[in-house]
Amino acid sequence: MKKIYYLIFFSASLLFGVTSCQVDNFPGPDAQVYGAVKDSLGGGLVETDINSTTGSLIGVYELGQYAANPVRKTWFIKQNGEYRNNLVFSNDYKFEFLSCNFFPFSINQTVNPGENKIDFTVVPYIRIKNLTITYDAAAKKVNASFTLQGGRKSVKVSGVKLYAYTDMYVGENVKKTLVTGTGKPSQTLSGAAQTIDPATVYTLSIDLAANQGTDKNGFGVHRDYYFRVGAMAVQAGVGTIRYNYAPYVVIPL
Repeated sequence: MKKIYYLIFFSASLLFGVTSCQVDNFPGPDAQVYGAVKDSLGGGLVETDINSTTGSLIGVYELGQYAANPVRKTWFIKQNGEYRNNLVFSNDYKFEFLSCNFFPFSINQTVNPGENKIDFTVVPYIRIKNLTITYDAAAKKVNASFTLQGGRKSVKVSGVKLYAYTDMYVGENVKKTLVTGTGKPSQTLSGAAQTIDPATVYTLSIDLAANQGTDKNGFGVHRDYYFRVGAMAVQAGVGTIRYNYAPYVVIPL
């Protein structure tokens, strides 16, 4: 009798195991999606920070059989404005851009099996133009000069910054905490000064002599340093706004 019970139990266990495997045996992701966020004026990459706190993100909703209750997933945009996700299920999707450094919008797109190159054309809040970042060895300063252009006439600017760090991810989230000294690494704008005039030339500087420590916030170690200019826009009715950036410049010090 015990043998009969054992055989029944063993057979049931095998049946449960096979059934479980069959239920969970869904196909894996069969698509890869990559591309870039590009400026509607000129097609240049729209740079950002690479994190969920200060960077632009892609909100992704898988539609198709899940259209009744799609769940938002987040894809990160790389610092230079490109993105890639190699683990995607082919299907219809909604791509949503909110709380970015460009005007919000959403778009539906079909993702096919295999490689899918999908670029997004956007209107950045601010474009940083005519940028130069140079090292003045005599004055022991790094100087930045640039102009601004609003993505639309309604856009204003609340502040500009010159960031510095020891790697390419320099920006609002990854930066040295600087002693001002005789430099002006940031400028806060207010009132009528917020209006963006494309003819206005902004100048910022970092006083290296006042920041000669050998810790993470100083320039006391001879090496390559990364510098980047950012601008914060003011625009009503668009939610949270992220910094707009120009590409970083590497200077050996």
